[in-house]
Amino acid sequence: MHATIQKPLDAILDALREGEKVMVIGCGNCAAKAKSGGEPETEAMVERLRAKGVAVTGWAVPPNGGSLCKLSATQKLLNEDHKAESEAADSFLVLACGQGIHTVIDATDARAVHPGCDTIFGGETVADDFITEYCSLCGECVLESTGGLCPVTLCAKSLLNGPCGGAKDGKCEVDPDRDCGWRLIFEQLRALGREDLMLEYQPPKNWLRSGSPRSLRMAGVRADFTFSNAGVTAWSGTENPDEDARGGRDE
Repeated sequence: MHATIQKPLDAILDALREGEKVMVIGCGNCAAKAKSGGEPETEAMVERLRAKGVAVTGWAVPPNGGSLCKLSATQKLLNEDHKAESEAADSFLVLACGQGIHTVIDATDARAVHPGCDTIFGGETVADDFITEYCSLCGECVLESTGGLCPVTLCAKSLLNGPCGGAKDGKCEVDPDRDCGWRLIFEQLRALGREDLMLEYQPPKNWLRSGSPRSLRMAGVRADFTFSNAGVTAWSGTENPDEDARGGRDE
């Protein structure tokens, strides 16, 4: 399981451009269990966004406890079951882990995505014959600035501000058989018309968030994520108790 907590609403709103039409996507498995992206939380996010004047085309969550990170199911969800809402959207707000975000990118031919959650730690994930990594569960997602692709995971050096000088012909100097992570990010941003994001400085991450042991305690719309000797509180409902002052901030 990949545990997630919602980003503060203000951070999500800051990422949306004026007039942008958004579809909200949740996950019926891990995010539902963490109470950050199941059906109730996804519907609540739609209400919160609309209350702030955001144009929301619709929402969807894989049925029957389905995982967003299963590509074939997500393709059906967005391209068949919710085709009209999907096609009407300029972008997708994904209430799921980094793996789910990448699956939405693949399922929609690299359409724009916004991470609505921070992926904070992982439990056990099992597939039939193959698993590939797109999320390192670092606890502080930067995907808003990288087109939905994670530099911590895709770059062998986990660089946050562009490629090193060792890449050659689009390949990583650490593993020549591996694509340069930042080349992939640049190509994704170029396809989205957002190359300008390459020029934005990413401050150092709070790596304490990735340190074990970690825990997540849920109580109603409140989720308390504890790590090292610190913690952070997130909210995932239509209620907004002190969200502007506390939601999503480290304590």
